[in-house]
Amino acid sequence: MTEIRGIVVKKHGERAEVKVDKTESELTGLPKYLDCWNPVGAKAGDIVGAEYRDMDETKAKLIMYGLPLGGVLAGVAFGNSLATFFHMDKLPFIAGGVALWLIVTVSYARIFRRDAVRQGRQPVIFEIQAEEMVIDMSKKS
Repeated sequence: MTEIRGIVVKKHGERAEVKVDKTESELTGLPKYLDCWNPVGAKAGDIVGAEYRDMDETKAKLIMYGLPLGGVLAGVAFGNSLATFFHMDKLPFIAGGVALWLIVTVSYARIFRRDAVRQGRQPVIFEIQAEEMVIDMSKKS
C-alpha cells in the first residue's frame, strides 16, 4: 500500500490536483484534495501513488536564487542573438530579453517558494498505478 493513493482530477503544468482515496492511503488526516508535484506526467483520470518528500534546503535556495540569475544570463544571450540576427543595436534587445526571462524565472521561483519551501515537505506523485487487467479466456477465436 502506498503512502497516499488517489486519482488525478486536474493537471496544470508540472502540478496535479489529486483526489485522495482515504481508504487506500496509509496516512491519516489527509485532506480531500492534494496539490502535488507531477514529475511522472500523470494525466486526469490516472490512479496514482504519492508521498510526502522533504525539501533539501540547499537545492531549494539554489532554485529560488539561481534560477533568476540564470534567467538574466539567458536573457542577455537571447537578446544578443536577436540583435546579431537582425543587425541592430544590441542594448534594446538585451534589455528586452533580460526583462522577459526575468519575468518567467522569478514567477516560477515565487510559485516554488509558495508551494514547496514554506511547508518544508511537499506531496510528490511517484507512480502511476495500472488498474488490474482482466483477460477473458472463455472466448475462442
